[in-house]
Amino acid sequence: MTPSPVRAAAVLLPVLVVCACSFRGSVTDAQAGSTATHSPGTSAGTGATTGRTSGGTPTTGAVGLSTTTADRPPAGGSANATGGGAGRVDRCHTSELTGRLVTGGAAAGNRYATLVLRNTGGQQCTVHGYGGLGLVDSSGRALPTRQVRAGSPAPATVLLTPGTTVSAQLHWGAVPGPGDTPSGDCQPAPATLRVIPPDETDPLSVPWNLGSVCEGGTIDQRAYTR
Repeated sequence: MTPSPVRAAAVLLPVLVVCACSFRGSVTDAQAGSTATHSPGTSAGTGATTGRTSGGTPTTGAVGLSTTTADRPPAGGSANATGGGAGRVDRCHTSELTGRLVTGGAAAGNRYATLVLRNTGGQQCTVHGYGGLGLVDSSGRALPTRQVRAGSPAPATVLLTPGTTVSAQLHWGAVPGPGDTPSGDCQPAPATLRVIPPDETDPLSVPWNLGSVCEGGTIDQRAYTR
């Protein structure tokens, strides 16, 4: 997977949402070149990260995010709307999802994986955008995390019936860069990836055995898709 080029289109800044997680960090949308800083216990938008590539989310510490207004589908459509009502489908809540990582390839200091979310609830729901990511060590301590949202493909609303999945491609570096330790492991090795689904505030815990994430914990993420 090659990171997509940064799109010049301006997007709205992420909306901050208070959450009970121990996430902390800054969030940047690389498409607009803007950065928002989050204190422990906050989350933002679809999840962005200051970025090296594509369009995205940085975090210094594990960051939890939900969805930016720019990525949110318009209210009123059948599969687009969140909330109840006839002909309307609610977004997928954290309690209705499970997550797992599928290891991808590795080349020239680059690492790849696919983040998969499955609807384990009893009804259909929708996923739209990127959500949030945060790396955590074996003691539960938040590690530096910079989530970069790729601009392509553009976020789209995906309808999940019970048992079906969406996935998001992840890319990160294994070679020390700015903000890393110059010798040895570039960053402490994570044990868990905390994943906040779009528009949610509670995280899923997904085991991480893929080694250190260099460049200050920078992870490029594409929007969730079928």
